Amino acid sequence: MQPSQFSEPTEPSPLTSQARYSLASSQAKLTARLVFGLSALIFLMIVVALIVSIIESSSRWTALLSSQAAVLTLLAIAIYNAQRICQWRAEKFSPALKSETAPTETEPPPTIYQRLGALIPINFERINALLKSDGVWLASMAGFVLFVTQAGWGTNYVSLDDGNLRWVAVGIIALAMFVTLVAERHLAATSNEAWPEAKFIAPILRVTLAVQLLSLPALIFPTTNLSLLVNLPAILVVLVAIEFLLRGLFSLFTPPGEEGCEPKFLAQSQLAALLVWPPRPLLFLQRELHHHFGIDLRQLWAFTVLRRAFLPVLAVMLFCGWLLTGMQQVSPTQRGIYERFGKPVAVLPSGLHYGLPWPFGQVILAENGQVHELAAGEEADTPAEPLANAEGNAPQSADRLWDAIHSFDKAQIIASQSGNQQGLQIINSDVRFMWRVGLTDNAALAATYNSVNLPELIRSAANQVLVHQFSSLTLEQVLGEQRIELASQINQAVQQKLDGLHSGVELLSTVVEAIHPPAGAADAFHGVQAAQIAAQALVSRERGHAAELAASAQTTATTRQNQAQMNATDVTSKAQSTAVRFAAQKQAVAKSGQVFVDELWFSQLHQTLGKSPLLIIDHRIGATSQPTIDLREFPSLSQAARNDAPSKPTQESSR
Repeated sequence: MQPSQFSEPTEPSPLTSQARYSLASSQAKLTARLVFGLSALIFLMIVVALIVSIIESSSRWTALLSSQAAVLTLLAIAIYNAQRICQWRAEKFSPALKSETAPTETEPPPTIYQRLGALIPINFERINALLKSDGVWLASMAGFVLFVTQAGWGTNYVSLDDGNLRWVAVGIIALAMFVTLVAERHLAATSNEAWPEAKFIAPILRVTLAVQLLSLPALIFPTTNLSLLVNLPAILVVLVAIEFLLRGLFSLFTPPGEEGCEPKFLAQSQLAALLVWPPRPLLFLQRELHHHFGIDLRQLWAFTVLRRAFLPVLAVMLFCGWLLTGMQQVSPTQRGIYERFGKPVAVLPSGLHYGLPWPFGQVILAENGQVHELAAGEEADTPAEPLANAEGNAPQSADRLWDAIHSFDKAQIIASQSGNQQGLQIINSDVRFMWRVGLTDNAALAATYNSVNLPELIRSAANQVLVHQFSSLTLEQVLGEQRIELASQINQAVQQKLDGLHSGVELLSTVVEAIHPPAGAADAFHGVQAAQIAAQALVSRERGHAAELAASAQTTATTRQNQAQMNATDVTSKAQSTAVRFAAQKQAVAKSGQVFVDELWFSQLHQTLGKSPLLIIDHRIGATSQPTIDLREFPSLSQAARNDAPSKPTQESSR
């Protein structure tokens, strides 16, 4: 007989005694079908979300579809990880038997990695094994989940249309929740011997159920624009995805298990395991400490007391927190209106105050001296202009160029006269009001309770006053009247009207920024203004020239006067010194006689001949000649020696 192609194992494998190995083949097929179905559903959701985002970028359908696709991706990751482990068990349970034919002596051809390793000193097999590891795969898929969630994230969503589409979506989600709940209960009831990975997939199903449940309020309440209500499912998905990402990265640094051991299930989440009802965080902490560190907290009486006193302590803390709601802090720039049972009883200054807790007592904050600017021609829905800092650019309202657009101008009708006919003209005026809430307590109460919109109230009262004020003036009066006087009249009239309405508003000042005449009178008015400016400039220039001439003449006169005084003082000083010297010499001559005269003569002679070379000759050389002073210049002995030195060699050579 020829040997059979397959041979049965001689000894029964210990794996056959475990149920999870015998059921591994059917479990692998089931998980493969689930992964395929979830992948198709995820792809369909992403495509629909992409189409909706292109049509309407701020639609909440994009966020809901993205969060649903992301949580199904997490579920597919967990099921796929379980599928690989089931396939490994199936291969271990029924391995492919080797043929009993004699092996050939030929060696297998080298693989592509062996060929590359021979050329490049890099271990490609290890790199390939690293890329195919469960950790890299889990981290990459978690990154994909984060990308899908971030793509559907938004901050301002539009309201949904009241139609049947959202109710169809609610029905589909409710059906999916029922299916998810049944699957979760089935996996939670599965024994650990039959399928160990069921206890790890069940928490992911609870996360899926929670995301589906949190998606319903955004569909049931379509007009609610609270972005947190729409993004809450995505937040839960992001937390679990981050845990998957960290688990995949940290698994790369763990030592590999022994050969033949079961692969580890990486797609598990501790955050998902906390989604149980009723929540038992202390019991979960106790199990984790006992599982990882071997610490049994049940043996500690302190932990038992803490578990029993948890609810009373939590109730006391909540009660104390509720009592603290009666404590209110009012900043220095605000005032607080204290309401007791809905009735205002006091106006609180800045500081820390305590009253009845909410909702029996509350503090409504009011302004305390803030000054506001309001333009009469400003629209009610105009956005507030941001404040400009000292180092930034000037605001748009500070632009005063002629070609600037006067967005705050308001048209006013005034009386006009053309010949013997009377008519109306339209001018544009820019009137601004500086106002604040009054500093008294009654003003704060009136501003808070008597008006809903103070700027609109001030604008309405100001417009009524402006219409009445300008309708009684003509064009000549409007252009010729002083702006300060006109602004004072407008401020007084508007303040009286606001006081009559008990608004609590105090007008600090009214400024008439500009009054633009009609188109027919604009050129003439500008010409008059230009002529007035030119006349004022000419007067100023002539005054400056006159002041310059007066200053120059004053400078010249002062210089000449100072020079004359200096010369007179110099001459007087010289005369006084000469007189003093003459008196001294006269007195010396009277006392010393000829001796002083000779000494003075020799002194003058010494001063005169002090810088001239002298040759003194004794007068006794010749009896017939008188003493003589020779003023000729003769070389000294040293100069004569230097002059005679070059001539000596010549004389010696002649000799």
